[in-house]
Amino acid sequence: MDQILILLIISGFISYSAWIFSTINTNKIGTQIASGAMFIIVLLLLWRVFQLNLDFGLVLSIATLFAGLSWIVGLILKLKSLISESGSYFWILLVILCIRSFAYEPYQIPSSSMEPGLQVGDFVLVNKFAYGLRLPAINKLVSKGKEPKRGEVAVFLPPHTLCDSTPEEARPELSSMSIRDSQIFLSRFLSLQEARCTTLGIKYIKRVIGLPGDRIEIKGYELFINGNKVKQELLDKSSEESLYLETIDDIDHIVRTLGISEYENFVWDVPPNKYLVMGDNRDNSLDSRAWGYFSKENLIGRGEFIWLHWGSFTELPHFQRNKRIQ
Repeated sequence: MDQILILLIISGFISYSAWIFSTINTNKIGTQIASGAMFIIVLLLLWRVFQLNLDFGLVLSIATLFAGLSWIVGLILKLKSLISESGSYFWILLVILCIRSFAYEPYQIPSSSMEPGLQVGDFVLVNKFAYGLRLPAINKLVSKGKEPKRGEVAVFLPPHTLCDSTPEEARPELSSMSIRDSQIFLSRFLSLQEARCTTLGIKYIKRVIGLPGDRIEIKGYELFINGNKVKQELLDKSSEESLYLETIDDIDHIVRTLGISEYENFVWDVPPNKYLVMGDNRDNSLDSRAWGYFSKENLIGRGEFIWLHWGSFTELPHFQRNKRIQ
């Protein structure tokens, strides 16, 4: 586990304990110092969580639980100071948790796989009710929503980031593949899973290319869906890259190619309840071509709007890239 994250969690617990102790003993100076320390630690913790692309929902759920327990303890012990202090935190956190879990969630773009449309440091608003409402942290579906459409930008949990996922779940047709192709996929999938898997998974953002029942073909850089060639209009070409305006089911977006693809030709038949996704930066994207399909149950939401750009902790955030995602 990340050492900086561990240090911040320990510091946060110490500050929280000091805040509880100072509040119970009506030590105003101690309470103010502990509150200030917690505020700074929370900001640093949020920065680290976004930087590591971890599940902020779990962090927020734990913080809300601690604040709620402190408020309940204050009610039981009839400590007005603890009720007042913890209550203000609890209700604010609860509102944020509800909005983030059931309405819109911010997601930071961690890599260049969706360039040029989505850049590293973009903060995207993810529509959490587009594909159905889910419980925070555990991502359990409680209310059905619409099915993803081809061309939409989806946030999800890919199989290689889930430690209990199997190669057969990522590629149900694995047993019918050639020995060479199955060995290549198994080697790649297991290597990725060993390096990246967690209990709750890691969120990815990619473009939906194939729906259940679709046949997806790639011939060079040409994309075919159910036998129909996807429209691609060349916008710019240099010695380093080519930019195309691609149209999938009336959704226009720009894709980048670098001329170094290792996935020049393949044919995939998307199984039931599975989706095939690709990054817009076609030659620099870890997507379905590498780790297989992701399951419907692991959908998180639909990316809809870039609301903030914060490239690094040493830069000031700005709103110059605000736009709707295509």
